[in-house]
Amino acid sequence: MRHWILGVALALGAHAAWAATPAPAPATAPAIGDIPPQALGKDGKGKAINLADYRGKVVIVTFWASWCGFCLKELPALNEVQTGAGEQWLKIIAVNVKDDNDDYRAMMKQMRGYTLAMTRDRDGAIAAGYGVKAYPNLWMIDPQGKVAVHHVGYGESSLQAIVDQIKRLLQVELERQKAVAAG
Repeated sequence: MRHWILGVALALGAHAAWAATPAPAPATAPAIGDIPPQALGKDGKGKAINLADYRGKVVIVTFWASWCGFCLKELPALNEVQTGAGEQWLKIIAVNVKDDNDDYRAMMKQMRGYTLAMTRDRDGAIAAGYGVKAYPNLWMIDPQGKVAVHHVGYGESSLQAIVDQIKRLLQVELERQKAVAAG
């Protein structure tokens, strides 16, 4: 009988300790210089989009939602940058976060001709891995796969400065490659 009581007491004590254990902290945003989470969802054709596949390029990852007015101004501007730069040196990935099916489909129809890679984060898990809590939320990843710049909550007046930063990041990479080629 004593062993049974001791067993129950130990089990209850273990359960109480487990119940008192704090939940794991939510994901924090990667810092400048960190390698961010690699998986960014699937594109419209079902292909998994992974940052590792774009090493050697500047990669822009922007998290957006249909209700975010400035996000809807940012996406056409980023599409122009992608179209102008091509895909040899730059890849822009737009991750839609938690839009319902109808809103998402309507947005995809509006952006049918975009050259951006478009993915969907239905439950917010991808955004959580980047610590996204506000929109717009844009990450610039250098060709070595590390976070170079992070912008959050910016406005329309900031858009040209962001485009200029993308161009500078591309220029730095082109100069680095020229130096390597020269030897």
